Amino acid sequence: QNMTLPSHVDVVTNGDASFDSGHNRLLQLGYKQELKRDLSVVSNFALSFSIISVLTGITTLYNTGLNYGGPVSMQYGWFLASAFTMLVALSMAEICSAFPTSGGLYYWSAKLAGPKWAPFASWITGWFNIIGLWAGTTSVDFSLAQLIQVIILLSTGGKNGGGYVASKYVVLAFHGGILLLHGLINSLPVSVLSFLGQLSAIWNVLGKKFHF
Repeated sequence: QNMTLPSHVDVVTNGDASFDSGHNRLLQLGYKQELKRDLSVVSNFALSFSIISVLTGITTLYNTGLNYGGPVSMQYGWFLASAFTMLVALSMAEICSAFPTSGGLYYWSAKLAGPKWAPFASWITGWFNIIGLWAGTTSVDFSLAQLIQVIILLSTGGKNGGGYVASKYVVLAFHGGILLLHGLINSLPVSVLSFLGQLSAIWNVLGKKFHF
């Protein structure tokens, strides 16, 4: 179904070439693009790939999966979870193409819920999203702190060889330092984050190659 522009909005062109479809879609929705789009398709993919980070899940949760589910759950659970996750990803991609706004999830929720339920749906979605980001970031960084503890232990002789066993307070200090470092990194310009995202994606691919 073709959508027409609101009467107060003009289609903006740059020379002979029109702006990208996301820009024109914003015009159709009655918005003017305010934010710069400095991330390329490759950079967007690299950041998403790094956030998913299969290698992180394997190295930090391998022991948990074996203890509580066994090899069968790890093998078939991987494919089952991947299938349902892909359905969610495809659904969100479809919604994103219809509403390419900076608000993201809470804006989509408001539009899909309708005028009556829009504030409530947007509020719930926004809070669940930020809480999920908090939990996800802190849990991944805590896993890294534990991994550093194990690396130090193995590097100093191991548990039976008199190696250094970090206390829980030292691990928490590692955790706090990692969170602070990640906060500082994310305050850098988008161009730097784009480069780091691509570097992280390459590191993930190489890590998976040598891990398996």
